[in-house]
Amino acid sequence: MKSRKLFKLGLFLSSLILTALVLELGLRTYDLVRGYGFVRSNGSVSDQPIAFRGFGFDPYVVVDGRTMISPRGGDERFSLEKPNGVYRIVCFGGSTTEQSVNGYHYPGLLQEALRERTNANNVEVINVGWHAYSTAHSIILLALDVLSWNPDLIILSHNINDLEVVYWPGFRLDYGNKYAHLFSSHKRCSALDILWQYSRFYRFLYQRLKKIKLRTKNTSTIIRRSYGKIPPEQATGVFRRNLITFVSIAQSRGIKVILGTQPLEPSEDYFLRHMAYQLYNDIVIYPLHDEFVQHHAYYNSIIREVADKMGAGLVDNEHIFGGNREYFIDFVHYTEKGIRKLAVNYADAIIGKYLPITGSS
Repeated sequence: MKSRKLFKLGLFLSSLILTALVLELGLRTYDLVRGYGFVRSNGSVSDQPIAFRGFGFDPYVVVDGRTMISPRGGDERFSLEKPNGVYRIVCFGGSTTEQSVNGYHYPGLLQEALRERTNANNVEVINVGWHAYSTAHSIILLALDVLSWNPDLIILSHNINDLEVVYWPGFRLDYGNKYAHLFSSHKRCSALDILWQYSRFYRFLYQRLKKIKLRTKNTSTIIRRSYGKIPPEQATGVFRRNLITFVSIAQSRGIKVILGTQPLEPSEDYFLRHMAYQLYNDIVIYPLHDEFVQHHAYYNSIIREVADKMGAGLVDNEHIFGGNREYFIDFVHYTEKGIRKLAVNYADAIIGKYLPITGSS
């Protein structure tokens, strides 16, 4: 009888272990498809920061002993040295550039549209967007990596990630007040975190359970106060400075730049869809929602101002989208229809003005 009970207990424990292993492999496979890698721990407390960027992705991969550019989304790889006759476009931004829905991201769709509309296959569009990236991260990525790729045209679209820095305590000119908190959870980790740091299933379960706990409170975790209709002058000055710096670096190398404003679904409901249960909401103090919408619009006005001042191109996505809900899954991220619309916006701006290629290759 005792041996039978031990057998059942062993069978039960084996089943739990097998289930956990299957879930772990499943999550790692999902991360691999999304471009985060299968083996790397994807955020373990012992992860080494990416040099000069702090966090993000490795834009390179070695294929058959050859270093290739490895963009966000999809499996396409690009030669580090731009081939003769190729028109190369690089798209910078945060999650709204990186974002993929049903396998589609806007840079990939832009490449498809440009090749089709110019009847040429020698157009490359490389996606270097990464969730949470700001203008500060894009400046570093441009200077240390993308300039070496010899692009002909760069598209840059930032807003919300820079704007959010205003709402984190102790504003710093280098945005350290936000990013030191956002990517330093290892400083506050528990013994359990250290023990299970390499398990993506553990991290997945921990984050989901914490969000469920927040949701069961049946209330938003958002903390608000009034900041006024215009964001603080010091913060807007840094955003303007960063945009000018980025464009200046590119133009000094003869690279054309298009700046894109960021569209917004302005309702508080869509804002809360994404922001209400973020795990850092015990740190951030947001403005009143009407003020947030005004702040976001003000940052877009700075983008227009810099484009005009620097002689850069402008795609006014905010105006084109017009807050139409069919383009949004939350206040700034897109449905597939929104991603396709974004690609069309940039394709319309590029054809004839920036892209000199005609005929077939």
